[in-house]
Amino acid sequence: MAFNAMWKPGPQAVAGMQGNGSANPALVIYLDPDSLAILPPSDPAVWPEFIRLLRQIRDSADELAVFLDKHKAVCDDDAGPE
Repeated sequence: MAFNAMWKPGPQAVAGMQGNGSANPALVIYLDPDSLAILPPSDPAVWPEFIRLLRQIRDSADELAVFLDKHKAVCDDDAGPE
């Protein structure tokens, strides 16, 4: 079953790993006020594919951050001195 969603995070949004030791680890994104948890598959045999996905998320988040930083710099330059 496919699931598609889009959120615009609030000012208090944070992300991090949640879990106690090896019990129920998850990547959790608190979007202020909503949250999203990405849990690993229960079968360790498919963890390599899940690890690949997590690395893609990491790399894509970094790519987006770099893009937004550059775009912000351009917007700041366009604003000029006040």
